[in-house]
Amino acid sequence: MTIFLKYLTALILINAVLFSQTKVPFKKHLSFYTGMGIKYGITPDFNDYLIAAIPYSTSDSIKSFNAGVEFFGGLEADLSRSFSGGVEYSYYVRSLTYTYSPAVFDYTIISHQPYVKINYVIRENRYNFQIGAAFGYHFQQLDNRINASTTDKYTSSGPAGRLDLTFTRRLSPNFYVYLSGFGFGNFYGKLKDSNGAPLQATNSNVEASLAGYGLGARLGVQFYIAKF
Repeated sequence: MTIFLKYLTALILINAVLFSQTKVPFKKHLSFYTGMGIKYGITPDFNDYLIAAIPYSTSDSIKSFNAGVEFFGGLEADLSRSFSGGVEYSYYVRSLTYTYSPAVFDYTIISHQPYVKINYVIRENRYNFQIGAAFGYHFQQLDNRINASTTDKYTSSGPAGRLDLTFTRRLSPNFYVYLSGFGFGNFYGKLKDSNGAPLQATNSNVEASLAGYGLGARLGVQFYIAKF
């Protein structure tokens, strides 16, 4: 009996070691992911414009940090066991209103944000962990609602970069939950109207832009749609 227990114990230990050294089977996939997120950022030029343009405002009433919402989707392809690459698009929107009776200052910011990206991937049986970088060229529009019938529109564009930390948890063979945190930097040009006139306060020479930097978080889903 003692010999049998020793033999069984040794067999279990050998199998445990062999199993622990077995890599997760890998096949290249094409996947689609989508979801929504929130971005917290600082836009120094635009904040200076708001302080100059809005009567009685101060650096305390115009907060340095701002928040906006984005909706995103992308395609990602495995390049190897350790790397993946892809393309992505996100639609970002931010709305802000300041009321100093009887005046109301109402702004809406929309940004179209395409990216190309590369990831370093750590793969396990039930989850993947990614460290990635993304680069893109974005297009912005700012609507300044003067009154019910008048809205001034300004546009700009420029490059942007982002660093991502992404965790995906497998719920079924082709379906994952997608969680991500990121830091970003935007290098956008000056906001101008259709005639090329810059956005600036009447009592200031500062030309406004939406360039800035910040942090964000995302929640979504990822589907494996093909093998190759």
